Amino acid sequence: MRAFFTFLFVFNLLQSYSQDSVYARKIINNLCSETFKGRGYVGKGDAKASKYIASQFKLLGLQAVDNTYFQKFSFPVNTFPKEVQVIYNGKLLTAGVDYLIDPACPAFKFNGAVEFVNLKDLNDEQNYDQKGYLLQQAVLDTFTSKYYEEAAISCKKYTTDRRKQLIIQLSNDKLTWSSSPVLNNKCVITLKNGVFDRSKAAHFDICIKNKFYQNYESKNVLAMIEGASKKDSFIVFTAHYDHLGMMGSTAMFPGANDNASGIAMMLNLAQYFKQHPQKYSLLFIAFSGEENGLIGSNYYVKNSVFPLDKIRFLINIDLMGNGAEGVMAVNGTLFPDEFSLLKNINDKEQYLPAVKVRGKARNSDHYWFSEAGVPCFFFYLMGPYPYYHDVNDKATAVPLTNFSNAFLLFRDFIIKLQV
Repeated sequence: MRAFFTFLFVFNLLQSYSQDSVYARKIINNLCSETFKGRGYVGKGDAKASKYIASQFKLLGLQAVDNTYFQKFSFPVNTFPKEVQVIYNGKLLTAGVDYLIDPACPAFKFNGAVEFVNLKDLNDEQNYDQKGYLLQQAVLDTFTSKYYEEAAISCKKYTTDRRKQLIIQLSNDKLTWSSSPVLNNKCVITLKNGVFDRSKAAHFDICIKNKFYQNYESKNVLAMIEGASKKDSFIVFTAHYDHLGMMGSTAMFPGANDNASGIAMMLNLAQYFKQHPQKYSLLFIAFSGEENGLIGSNYYVKNSVFPLDKIRFLINIDLMGNGAEGVMAVNGTLFPDEFSLLKNINDKEQYLPAVKVRGKARNSDHYWFSEAGVPCFFFYLMGPYPYYHDVNDKATAVPLTNFSNAFLLFRDFIIKLQV
């Protein structure tokens, strides 16, 4: 009989861990669906995502802050809500797969032949006055990525304030997109090297339509769990929910690992701590504007709902999709006592293969809090995952390796911080 109850206890425990992954999968699948349009600034994808996250906070029983789950702010951003079309020698190329347009690209039209130019010839500026448009071979088979970057930069002097408003870069590297708060005066297209035939003349038909917002309104999403004894002091969990959205009407950047997985982890922690209240009050913030320059977190730090000096510790969560190689604690060298606590927990429980440490870095939303003197870590999981800022970072691609174990490590860390 005792063995039966032991089995039942372990079974129920495993079921609860499994449920964390089930809930996480549900959150990631929903946030990466076409409904949310990549959680960017086309079709109000970010607004739809913010409402969804607020609905999850409410469903879990978390309180709104000052009678609202939202903190509004605005920022400049360039978007591509309509046509993005590149036709090369009569073939319609696939956006996000065959090419990317620079996120700061203006509206642009071109139909004609372009000249294929070897980078080694760029020392003669006179050569480029003969053509209004330039096709740049940015990467030869034997060139390195570093040379590609240097070449792309050196080419700018031939296009500034001249007739040549188009640069087409050939890249052997993975196509990696981003977001832009500024608008440039020229069109830069990065073309996958494999789609270009060097033996033939190059004819391009290009049509790009953009919409630049000087003040695009977005929202941070906030919710809290009141502490049992230290109600005016806080442990804060943060994760950004925004991603790159749409490049035209067909190329969607789902952002499963970056950062639907982090939102899923934060909501799992919210679910657990709602059922297990802590001494400190717990504040959960889902940020927008991270991909456009850590804007939402910067706005919150400058307009904090609660005093920043009341934060005992902040945990920022991003890239929770793998974990096969453990977790990285950014800012770990700045807070050795807290890092030692984290590592000791993992050494004892063996949740993850490794707990690694980095120093200060401006690579996620923890940064502005750290600059304001708030003690904080930025956690991201490590392990092979080839998709980053591209159209393949889909919900079906994230393995969630060690997701549940990372949850247990974060849970234990928060609990022991309060001892």
